[in-house]
Amino acid sequence: MRDERRIIVVEEDHKSSDGVAGVFGVLFFVVMILALVDRGLTVAWATVSAWLK
Repeated sequence: MRDERRIIVVEEDHKSSDGVAGVFGVLFFVVMILALVDRGLTVAWATVSAWLK
């Protein structure tokens, strides 16, 4: 006796998480750039303050 039921295979959609990963990648990049700019301004401020004292 044969089993005539169909087998349903659900394929994972890898593209659905690509958008989220891209957004978080860009967000991480922007935060890192802001941190580097902040660090540079902090060092510059400390240097100028030391010169003026």
